[in-house]
Amino acid sequence: MDFEKVLGIVGKFGRYQKGICLLLSLPMFVGVAAIFIQVFIAGKSDHWCKTTAWENDNCDGMGLSTAECAELKKILSVPVKKETDGEVEYEKCLKYDVDGIDLETAAAMYNGGNGSYTLKTIPCNEGWEFDTTTFPSTIIMEFELVCGKAYLTNIAQSVFFAGYLVGSAVPGLTADMFGRRLTLLVCLVLIPVMSILNVFSPTMWMYIILRFFIAVFVKGCNLACYVMGSEIVSPSKRAVVGNFVFTFFALGYFFLALIAKFITNWRILQLVVALVYLPVIIFSFFFIPESPRWLISKKRLSDAEKLLTKIARINKKEVTGNIMKSLEEIGETDDSAMKGSLKGLIHSRIGMLIVINMSFNWAVQSILYYGLSLSTSTLGIDPYISFMVSGAIEIPAYILCMFVPNWFGRKASTVGTMLLAGISCCLTPALPLGLGRALLAMAGKFFATMSFSLVYVWAAEMIPTSLRSSGIGLFSASSRIGGILVPLLLILDEVWESLPVVLFGVLGIVAGLLCLVLPETKGKPLPSTMEDTENLYR
Repeated sequence: MDFEKVLGIVGKFGRYQKGICLLLSLPMFVGVAAIFIQVFIAGKSDHWCKTTAWENDNCDGMGLSTAECAELKKILSVPVKKETDGEVEYEKCLKYDVDGIDLETAAAMYNGGNGSYTLKTIPCNEGWEFDTTTFPSTIIMEFELVCGKAYLTNIAQSVFFAGYLVGSAVPGLTADMFGRRLTLLVCLVLIPVMSILNVFSPTMWMYIILRFFIAVFVKGCNLACYVMGSEIVSPSKRAVVGNFVFTFFALGYFFLALIAKFITNWRILQLVVALVYLPVIIFSFFFIPESPRWLISKKRLSDAEKLLTKIARINKKEVTGNIMKSLEEIGETDDSAMKGSLKGLIHSRIGMLIVINMSFNWAVQSILYYGLSLSTSTLGIDPYISFMVSGAIEIPAYILCMFVPNWFGRKASTVGTMLLAGISCCLTPALPLGLGRALLAMAGKFFATMSFSLVYVWAAEMIPTSLRSSGIGLFSASSRIGGILVPLLLILDEVWESLPVVLFGVLGIVAGLLCLVLPETKGKPLPSTMEDTENLYR
């Protein structure tokens, strides 16, 4: 007997599964804030060199208002980099050397024209001033991450994805060894602990290190949630469950944008994001049990029987026969699975094919998703609204993913959406800047979101039970390597502004075509052993 038949006895998708899936969605919902908070606390704003020589001069003798005086000081102390169609762009890392020159004298020199304003330019040596209109308080302002230190913002983003890489591997192994529930709870507790410590970061390097650990535990939490959700339902409902959970992830964009709009101090915003985890921890501790599949794979049949009996009661199913006997039969079948390891997976020719193909695919999925997500500022609208739009695009994508894999199969759905995402990216440079290009780029984000969601379901259905968390963790680790590369790939816009998005598109098309050699898993039982995985090709 396999576990799907036991689910048929206790309920394949009843009140119990729906309630647990809702609870598993909560960590995903609040996780968005932990992941993307840097969009706001490291938001870029205009900046220029600070000049302290005229700080106490209020332009009284010139008859100027406070705003006009501030603008005059900027004009007289900061060189113009370029002027296009009346729009002036000032130097960000250079200023005029005005030491020993009072404001009125400098103004007279400037108004004299004919090249008479020829003061020497020097690097910023007194700090910077920032435009606080959009972002009143950021780490860029506090730690002055501009000019020679601007690279630290990209370092922080890459280090965060490196934490995602570790979080994909280590918690994946602990989830297989010590249980999905324990891994989930430990990660849920450590995320706010690290976030609260980050509130008091005195340096940028401490901030970066703590963000690394936040990423480790956020990824471990998300991985545990996804695996637990997929293991308590029948094959026909796995896509629905996965995308229901991811829909809450998309809704988290709105939550973060809303609190970031009203909490403008970056340290207070970080604290609020940490405290939001407290109710999620409480609900998870009291209401989320261990995965019955994991209990069976570890021969904890008595615990599995109690849990399955509870599931049947909540689902209002009458249990006929001996559940323990059924579990023992599954246990006998799963002996080889229990003794399995990732080494066993890659020693199989088919297993190796799946590992290599899925690892590359997940890396490309990450490049597509995060590359396009980090490019949303090109929409030319308020960054808070832009962030909401980025999340709004994902909601219909996740909803469609609840049905598309059951209509067309996992394979066709994943390949098709990857190809459409890649083609959209490649066509983007063909359109001029404006609405048309923006719509095409958003189409790419839409299909990239779908393909990233679909590949989670498909990959989970190709890996044996005892290796599922480790396998998904390995693929997820590959995706984080892609994430680490994204900030580096985006720099290629200095060569050609459309080069990054075209590269995203080419990679998407290649990865989509390579998936054609993998098996379809629609409607098939989750494999318990490597033999079951190999049978997917038959």
